Amino acid sequence: MKYSLISALLLLPAALAQSSSAESAAASASASASASASASGNSSDSGAYLTAVLGALTAANLTGLVGVASAIANTTEGMALLSQLATGNNKTVFAPSNEAFAAVPSEVSSNTTLLTEILAYHILNNTYSVNGTMVAPNHTIARTLLKGGGYTLPGNRSAPLVLSRNSSDAMSFDINEATMNVTAMGPALAANLAVYIIDEVLSLPPNISAAAGELFPSLAGVIQSSGLLDPLEAAEGLTIFAPNDAAISGIMSALGTLNATQIQTVLANHVINGSVVYSTELMSSNYTSAAGEPFTFMSNSSGAYVMSANSTAKIVQSDIIVQNGVVHVIDGVLVNTNSNPEAAASAYSSGTAAAATQTEPTAPVTNTSPAATASGSSGTTGAGYRLSPFGFTGSMIGGAVAVLGAVVGGGWVLM
Repeated sequence: MKYSLISALLLLPAALAQSSSAESAAASASASASASASASGNSSDSGAYLTAVLGALTAANLTGLVGVASAIANTTEGMALLSQLATGNNKTVFAPSNEAFAAVPSEVSSNTTLLTEILAYHILNNTYSVNGTMVAPNHTIARTLLKGGGYTLPGNRSAPLVLSRNSSDAMSFDINEATMNVTAMGPALAANLAVYIIDEVLSLPPNISAAAGELFPSLAGVIQSSGLLDPLEAAEGLTIFAPNDAAISGIMSALGTLNATQIQTVLANHVINGSVVYSTELMSSNYTSAAGEPFTFMSNSSGAYVMSANSTAKIVQSDIIVQNGVVHVIDGVLVNTNSNPEAAASAYSSGTAAAATQTEPTAPVTNTSPAATASGSSGTTGAGYRLSPFGFTGSMIGGAVAVLGAVVGGGWVLM
């Protein structure tokens, strides 16, 4: 079926249309939480719980974290987050050191809404252990308590962290962020919390404009002037297969033989719209691109591969978390100029509908999980197929934005 600028409207439908002492700090946070709990009739239990937790954190010299809890305890969002600690599953907390918190800019530390989001991204919704974390290059996808606002994913799922350990006998594990790996040491126990100390405050998942603006400003300017930036950032649920520098360089001559419409189709065949598909799930289901073409995934001893039509690329870095989805870096461009807008629209509808009915996985990881096989794996752990450490390069950002609709010879029309 012939692809056109008008049919590009079907590629990203509804999603893109939506456009002085630790003790005093602990006492302050505890009093605030107790006052809140009193209104609901649980003052004694909640106050005692938070006092115990903050006391344990203070004893571990994590006074910076106690101070953050104190700062947000009087806010609606902060009280809602702190109240989650005592309910439901046990939790895992990544606690930045006092030095890490001291390095946080004042415009962040004085913003209680942002502090609450940051703290939520440091709390996993179950107990995770070193032995239960996958050995690199495989890794574990773990859900945090961060959701809502700018971090709304299909099915109201929470933003994840990516965890791995360097060897089977490792005594610690790493949090794999976009620009670095952060080592987590511990745990110490505080009530129902397993607390791991880290020496960095974790960065929230970047949105497309922040990432591109910092690392690829010229391309970011093109996206901004084309009017694409707002709808891209409003999208809920994108999976992007982003060609790296070498891939883009090696295919430039071939792309030069294609017209603007064909290039747009090629770009659309690098995106799954409406579904956030981590490496743990790539081989467990069938997926269709934003141009309506099927993806095929393969795995062998040399790694994992993605195919579109007759083009195949190796996944060289996977599960790079961005605000509204995930990026997998590939070593080739999927040169598929075929399209089926009806299939693209159907896949989007099916993906978002499925996400709305699925329960977010929160199964604890307390024992070593088996490595994923060529048949794939679903759930919270699985094959990572990445190079370590993570790194958001200019080409990665450029490729991610490009496959989402960079203007090439006229532009990609989006709703």
